[in-house]
Amino acid sequence: MFRMILFTQWRESRLAVLAMAVAAVAIPLLSLRGSWPSTDPWIAWDLLRSTAQWGVAYPILALLAALLLAAAAWWPDHRTKHVYALTLPISRRRYLLLRYVAGVTFLLGITVALIASALVATSRLSLPPLLHVYPFGTGLRFFLAGLSAYTILFALNGLAPRTARVLAALGIVLVLVSLLADLLSLGWNPLAWVMEALLSPYSPLAIFRGRWMLIDV
Repeated sequence: MFRMILFTQWRESRLAVLAMAVAAVAIPLLSLRGSWPSTDPWIAWDLLRSTAQWGVAYPILALLAALLLAAAAWWPDHRTKHVYALTLPISRRRYLLLRYVAGVTFLLGITVALIASALVATSRLSLPPLLHVYPFGTGLRFFLAGLSAYTILFALNGLAPRTARVLAALGIVLVLVSLLADLLSLGWNPLAWVMEALLSPYSPLAIFRGRWMLIDV
């Protein structure tokens, strides 16, 4: 059954998965383009600056991959009005679990592509003293960030249309109130409070914060 779910989900999301995998391969290679083997301490600044500039691409890619995978997981059900799920000889709970795990499988594949690219990109470097490469650490953080975002987005995509419309309306109201507060110089911004809560140290999305460095001390 899982193989069938995985195939149907791959059919719906293969272009997105392949695009995310290509991006995952490109980011480490681009972040170290122009680098050459050297133990010169001054090269350390160039390496750190380059990896810091490209570091922002990792959380963006993780969030984008989570968004596309979550949308693709629910697209067949939304398109067929959930008729396809009702025809399967399994419970709704197990069906959703299989859908969720299929998306995690694709996310894991993208992560493997990222780690492989990072290993290739850093294999030709002779780093100055005190600098180290973190291909597996970067890959693990990418996977955990994508997993946390994917879990939340998967749940949101599964909401009933009426509930989804209510949440969308609340989001629009929140943005409008925040814009009005800024225009009136009220000194408070509810949207900023919400974003701070979502990215607080106690939030599952806190992993998106901080620096993402392929090379660091």
